[in-house]
Amino acid sequence: MCESTAYTINGEVIMQDVISVKIKGDTIFLADILNKRKQLNGRIKEIDLDQHGIYIELIK
Repeated sequence: MCESTAYTINGEVIMQDVISVKIKGDTIFLADILNKRKQLNGRIKEIDLDQHGIYIELIK
């Protein structure tokens, strides 16, 4: 499988086992393998395909 973990740019875990990322403006929609969903305001700063990491800068 190709699940990833979403982190803040400070390294805090936002969500594990992410299989879907959708972006609409500054809103990021995440879904995991159990279809748990999370919506947050932020910008993706880095995607590390080798380490399965998605790094997000949160916007308040």
